[in-house]
Amino acid sequence: MSTKDMLQYCDEALAWEEFGPVDIFFFESVKRILLGECPAIEQPEEPDELADVTAPVSAEELLSYEKTKQNFSEYLSDDSFFDSSKEYVMTDGKAGN
Repeated sequence: MSTKDMLQYCDEALAWEEFGPVDIFFFESVKRILLGECPAIEQPEEPDELADVTAPVSAEELLSYEKTKQNFSEYLSDDSFFDSSKEYVMTDGKAGN
């Protein structure tokens, strides 16, 4: 089946009223792939550093890894919704605390 035929099939399928949201998403996605608007296979934005870990990581390793990056409290105050000038208190999550 040619690309032109596939695009026509998708357009005809999308015209069917019986389709649900999953069907519509599928045919719209196929059209976008055929038109070159998106790749057929999604690539991760950045590689996961821990993806190939096959053994448990010790606490010492985790702590030394954190030291090479940034102090945890600095990490929270950088580029986040936490206000570093405000003190936060843990609660049990019930309203009125």
